[in-house]
Amino acid sequence: MSLSLHPDTPQARTSPSAALDGAVAGEATGRGIRIRLFTKYVALFVAVVAVALLANGLFEVFFYYREHKASLIRVQHEQAEAAAAKIGQFVKEIESQLGWTTQLPWSADSIEQRRFDALRLLRQVPGITELAQVDSNGKERLRVSRLATNAIDSGIDLSTDPKFTEAVAHKVYYGPVYFRRDSEPYMTLALAGARKDSVVSIAEVNLKLIWDVVSQIKVGEHGDAYVVGPEGRLIAHPDISLVLRNTDMSNLAQVRAAQAGGGTMSDPLPEARNIQGQKVLTASAPIEPLHWTMFVELPVEEAYAALYASLQRLAIVLLAASIFAVLAGIFLARRMVGPIQALRSGAERIGGGDFSQRIAIRTGDELEGLADQFNDMGARLQESYADLEKKVEVRTAELSESLEQQTATSEVLQVISSSPGELTPVFHKMLENATRVCGASFGIMNLWDGEGFTIAADYNVPPAFAASRRDVAIRPHPESALAAIVRTRQVVHVHDVQNTPAYLAGGSSIRGISDVAGARTIVIVPMLRESELIGTIAVYRKEVRPFTDKQIALVENFTKQAVIAIENTRLLNELRQRTMELSQSLDELRAAQDRLIQTEKLASLGQLTAGIAHEIKNPLNFVNNFSAVSTELIDELNETLQSASLDGKTKAEVDELTGMLRSNLEKVVQHGKRADSIVRNMLVHSRQGSGEHRPIDINAVVEESLNLAYHGARAERPAFNVTLQRAFDPAAGLVDIYPQEITRVFLNLISNGFYAAAKRKEGTAEGFEPIVSAATRSLGDKVEIRIRDNGTGIPPEVKEKLFNPFFTTKPAGEGTGLGLSMSHDIVVKQHGGTIDVKTEPGVFTEFIITLPRTMAAGDTAGGKN
Repeated sequence: MSLSLHPDTPQARTSPSAALDGAVAGEATGRGIRIRLFTKYVALFVAVVAVALLANGLFEVFFYYREHKASLIRVQHEQAEAAAAKIGQFVKEIESQLGWTTQLPWSADSIEQRRFDALRLLRQVPGITELAQVDSNGKERLRVSRLATNAIDSGIDLSTDPKFTEAVAHKVYYGPVYFRRDSEPYMTLALAGARKDSVVSIAEVNLKLIWDVVSQIKVGEHGDAYVVGPEGRLIAHPDISLVLRNTDMSNLAQVRAAQAGGGTMSDPLPEARNIQGQKVLTASAPIEPLHWTMFVELPVEEAYAALYASLQRLAIVLLAASIFAVLAGIFLARRMVGPIQALRSGAERIGGGDFSQRIAIRTGDELEGLADQFNDMGARLQESYADLEKKVEVRTAELSESLEQQTATSEVLQVISSSPGELTPVFHKMLENATRVCGASFGIMNLWDGEGFTIAADYNVPPAFAASRRDVAIRPHPESALAAIVRTRQVVHVHDVQNTPAYLAGGSSIRGISDVAGARTIVIVPMLRESELIGTIAVYRKEVRPFTDKQIALVENFTKQAVIAIENTRLLNELRQRTMELSQSLDELRAAQDRLIQTEKLASLGQLTAGIAHEIKNPLNFVNNFSAVSTELIDELNETLQSASLDGKTKAEVDELTGMLRSNLEKVVQHGKRADSIVRNMLVHSRQGSGEHRPIDINAVVEESLNLAYHGARAERPAFNVTLQRAFDPAAGLVDIYPQEITRVFLNLISNGFYAAAKRKEGTAEGFEPIVSAATRSLGDKVEIRIRDNGTGIPPEVKEKLFNPFFTTKPAGEGTGLGLSMSHDIVVKQHGGTIDVKTEPGVFTEFIITLPRTMAAGDTAGGKN
């Protein structure tokens, strides 16, 4: 194989510098081609090896995947069935414990023994929270409970209740799962005795204890087992918080598939997502006869961990084989790219202008024939080089003109992009570039309003002509070019204005263009938006010299850009308006979101308050009851001591001690009643909001509250009397509120006003008249309500704590301190309004409430108070 490069024609016309530059470029390009060929051959060898290894690895992974999946299916089903058996055994154990209470017929003499047996059952079976025994006629004879008061011979008729009829008919009845306080899952288990006159025992079973069974079921390292009821509600789960939140699992694909298949999925191991959104493999098994479903889930990553390890091993083997293929490809490619490199280098030198260059390759194959063809091409190029220079000059001139037009267009686009929403600089730049590139003297842009033209911008217009046209609407002459634009929507090219019919007819606008401005040749291009005329761009020459087609095309391009700029400005203004509207909507949405978060916080606080109040109430009742009983015992003690033989000193000491004890017990009773009142108000404070908010006449609500508070005060104290004053604004109208909650606020404030006015009357001389007034006023999108009394007023130090929970200035037993706190939460946190107080001690107190006329969109139901 022989390779060489040599010049055959030293007299070539190519300049030495051009040849040198071409040689350098050819050498650099040749290196690039060599690198690409080299890479191609190396990649070919690597691909051959990689495809073979990859095909073998994929077959191996495929069959391993099938075997692994079959194994997972078997294990998952065995775990699901075993877990279902454990749950069924749990319920059966409760059923067997309940069975011994139904063996004997009902007898009135055995009621105490049955009560003792029922209490013992509750101690032995923690899952049973309530047990009721019903005689053969369906009458409830006994009920013991962990959560409610026990009852004997309540006489409740359960003869038509399914838990009685189904138990009598089938000896056992499994009730549906229900949730107490929307959190704890329960079910009813009823069992009937074998004899006809035997009792029916009905137990309420707390299913939360199934957690102990479910939490012991291990599914891999990170898998879970859980139980779902027929309605898709979660009954048992290792995460007990999900059960206590009454989680609905019916939206999971695996739960729907299992329920459709009677507890077993048609596809034994489908891939689905769990309640946390994690991809899992799942299997199910029915729990009979409860109609529950046991699910066993294993994360996909853990299930396929062995498969992933196999893929890693395959990747390592493939990488090693690829490295080997690269080394082999480098060795072979080096022997193949030499001739191609020589051919490419010589061809690049010819292409760079060195037409005397010839390529000599002696390989005896197609590459040698290709080199001969390149040599022939070089000879022909050398012959045609003389004509090429002239053609290049012509083409260069054309390219210069095109470049100038493109530059002008680019400048206009830059102005459009840098001046969003501003048309004046855009129009001015268009006219400047159009006039300059087209070789015109001046240019004018007119806008069409449907009847006439007005000047939007001009460039280099003679001052005399500009002064005559400023702020003057143009009504085009019927024979003028502008009139032709209006009729045809086509470009008008006037070679000589003074030869047009409009000029010869003496049209003032045409004669002004020619005689004052000196225009002779004109091109007017319409600005169109979907065939609708917007305006025109016109360029003028002061000599008779028609414009070329390229120049007219350039002006047409500018008109299109002008239309786009006008449309962009319109859209930008609309966008800015829409952005302002969206910003306002976003602010309103954020306010609604803040109120919704506050409502959720109040709901949680209400639940906590209710729990604390319930826990306090029982020991508080004991304190009050035993205090009252102790007072009676002191009276009996005094009576007993009257007949005892005691000396005077001892009797005096005993009387003093019993008197002090009686006084202390009275204080305990007094403060116990105060605490009991606080607990009741805490329960009221924590209760669920009533109903949904709706538009209602605020004047009617205030009027109703006045009447209710007045009649309530009269019923409590018949001698009570007060003057009611009303000042209702008819424009107050409808307000979107929770009526019952706002009524509670008004009743509390009005009742406080009655109390303050009555107290002031007790401490003043005759002639004082208690007055309580209520007034409403429309504030546009808000409504103001004022409730005022002429009572004792509020001192400044008390006013600061007025809305604090449990703060009150009333004597013990007359107030809990929760009324104003509840009113503040209802007005501010639930309705998004404001509540303020103005007062002067000994003169008046006035509460000012402001409510929004429309509540935020996020509030759809009452929240916790």
